[in-house]
Amino acid sequence: MVRRFIVVSRRFCVGYIVILAVAVVGIALFGVFRWNHAWQGRIYPGVKVEGIGLGGLTEQEAEQKLESIRDELLASKVKLVLGDHVQQVSRRDLGFQLDPVENTRLAMMAGRSGPVWERPRELWQAFYYQVDAPLKVTLDNDRAKSVLQAFANDLSTPPQNAKLVVNDAYQVKIIESKPGKVLDLDASVNALAQDTFPFDEVVDLHLVDQQPKVTTQDVLGMKVTGLLASYTTYFDTSNVNRTYNVNVAADALDNSLVKPGQVFSFNQVVGPRSEEKGYKEALVIEQNKFTPGIGGGVCQVSSTLYNSVLLAGLQIVERSNHSLPVTYVPLGRDATVAYGLYDLRFCNNTGGYLYIKTRAGGGALTIAILGNTAEKKKVDLETDVDKILDFKVVTENDPALYQGKTLVETEGVKGYQVRAYRVINGVRTLLSDDTYAPMDKIVHVGTMVAPETPPAPGNQQQPAPAAPAQAPAANTSSTPGQRLEAF
Repeated sequence: MVRRFIVVSRRFCVGYIVILAVAVVGIALFGVFRWNHAWQGRIYPGVKVEGIGLGGLTEQEAEQKLESIRDELLASKVKLVLGDHVQQVSRRDLGFQLDPVENTRLAMMAGRSGPVWERPRELWQAFYYQVDAPLKVTLDNDRAKSVLQAFANDLSTPPQNAKLVVNDAYQVKIIESKPGKVLDLDASVNALAQDTFPFDEVVDLHLVDQQPKVTTQDVLGMKVTGLLASYTTYFDTSNVNRTYNVNVAADALDNSLVKPGQVFSFNQVVGPRSEEKGYKEALVIEQNKFTPGIGGGVCQVSSTLYNSVLLAGLQIVERSNHSLPVTYVPLGRDATVAYGLYDLRFCNNTGGYLYIKTRAGGGALTIAILGNTAEKKKVDLETDVDKILDFKVVTENDPALYQGKTLVETEGVKGYQVRAYRVINGVRTLLSDDTYAPMDKIVHVGTMVAPETPPAPGNQQQPAPAAPAQAPAANTSSTPGQRLEAF
């Protein structure tokens, strides 16, 4: 009986405690509800932001109060110290920002966020002990880096990368690398970003060692020791546009580096030949005729490079001959290029880097290839002409010429079938088997009937021969049966 009474008593006590706890929680939550209703739209009493009292204010009032002190805070100075170098900069100039709206929002959330059962404690703490939230200040990292870098420039020494230099005599010199001392920007900006209100007035900055990205050993490892081969072609400097195009393409090739095993693409390095890229109009080959087009002259650069590559004993991956013979290189040793259609590509089949150096001026274009002279080969180039293709004479009636008169529009050019060979260290291999089409000789024959009565002295006139229709300018597109070359 006694035991049963004890069990019942215990159950009653537990039930009473549970009921009491529920009642207390209920009263607390009711109090929170009433408190929240009484302070609706206003920050709870006792809430501060870095000592700035915002309790009882509406959001708009709190924002206005924070705005009134923002300018004062951001105008305060930071003393940057780097050794003996000192400079004062305002926090605004360093990129600090204070958002009154965001800070007001955080103050408004005090006692209104988090689990419901914890809010009575937060309200009690705010009312009796006050809640002082940190002032939220942000930093524009990019702006801070810019200011700090400018401050440290005079005291910093950037690292010097090793560099490969080739003079006009094709002598190789290596400029050695040097370590530097620079400001640790990331660490400096992180230190500023951690600086909270009340701000520190002095920020100590430090220089750190920085190694070069390209060391002397890196350049020595390229194994570029001297000249492997060079080739020179000539052009008419009075043809201003063509000369300009030759220089633009040659400049694009100059100082190119080719890794061992890498396939070098002329089109990829030189890029599209267009007016936007700076190329001008000169003669190109289109449908077996010379016509004006953008980029004329670029094929002389590719053909000069091709001969230099051949003499260096490098592996040819892609090469196409012109449809017509050209005069600046021997038959079988030209290389036509047209962006998106024809390319000149070769592979660096040596054990070191290749360095391409170009020089254009005075009507001469020279392209040299430097590399490891320990791998230099003895190379000879030979061409066999298998067949000469005669041109045709095409006559066209011309009503602008008198009967019996003729006018040659285009002189004929013979065509050829040739085979080119390369002899490397005594071993002869076929390079290409090319056909160059002949270009017809075009003659205008007059059909105009001469007048019966001769014109009076001093008034003799003969109609000038009509100029042949101008061919359309070349472009980089292609249609079936059409071949466009930069010449």
